Amino acid sequence: MGKKSKKKFRSDWRTLTELGSEFGKSAIAFGKMLKEQGLRDANGDPTQAANGLFQKIVPNQGKPYYLWNHKGVVSFFQSKGINPTGDAADALKDTEARKLARSYMEAQKLDDEGSKLGYMMLCEMVDDIRKIGLDRFNTALKSVGYKGEPVTLEGW
Repeated sequence: MGKKSKKKFRSDWRTLTELGSEFGKSAIAFGKMLKEQGLRDANGDPTQAANGLFQKIVPNQGKPYYLWNHKGVVSFFQSKGINPTGDAADALKDTEARKLARSYMEAQKLDDEGSKLGYMMLCEMVDDIRKIGLDRFNTALKSVGYKGEPVTLEGW
């Protein structure tokens, strides 16, 4: 899948975290909403009623998970009188910030071990961190378990 088609795919398909954020809920709370509306079963798997609203993703490593069709799920909830409270673009930026935060932590670890690769990774991330926003990035760092001081980008 090319970079452009991957971007298009991710703009149409969302994680529970992203959808939950848009509705002012956590991923767990949004998953419960899907169950209450009959779109997920007790095990968290999509039901027949959810056909066309999800894609099963099977990564090379790790366990399978589901992405949900953004427009379809939002429309479904709106038809039930449940409307989004947040911005869809913000939810995607938060996801990007968490990915960047995990990469930052890995680069920091490599740099602490004396690896030049860690430093090079950090150098490559500076523009992405600026683009996503320093406040959002630092919030994401905390959410993925970072224990250090907030990143400032001074000297970069």
